[in-house]
Amino acid sequence: MGVVIVAAGLWLRHYFSPGEVVRRQLLATVEAFEEGRMLGVLAAVSRSYSDPWGFDYETLGGNLHRVMDEYDNLEVELVVGDVTASDAEVRIGLEFVVSGRYQDSRENVVGSGAEPCTAVLVWRKEKSGWRLASTSELDIPEHREELEARRPR
Repeated sequence: MGVVIVAAGLWLRHYFSPGEVVRRQLLATVEAFEEGRMLGVLAAVSRSYSDPWGFDYETLGGNLHRVMDEYDNLEVELVVGDVTASDAEVRIGLEFVVSGRYQDSRENVVGSGAEPCTAVLVWRKEKSGWRLASTSELDIPEHREELEARRPR
């Protein structure tokens, strides 16, 4: 009986750890994106979001709106990589490809199977819960030059 209690305690500790909570929230956010629920996606983003490329909550929302408006049946192929967690911050590495239906054909929006996008997302604990606060690394093959030009030196 003691082994079961210890195993249950360890499982609960893992399930409610910051890294696992953020991982589940990330997957729910991707699901909201695929379902076209923009407010569901933005609910996961901190109002104080900012990143090295000059994007903030508003520009992120504008880009999201443009993609959701232009493409139907969005799909995200997502590979979650390294997760580094503390009580106040979680960094989660990703590889992803976004595809969608445009007019009569399915096409990649960003990334490809041969060259996926990569990112390291920074989530921070706020009063209302974990929120995406920044992106510390980002490589979108189709926008590599633009991203590099936007990054401060």
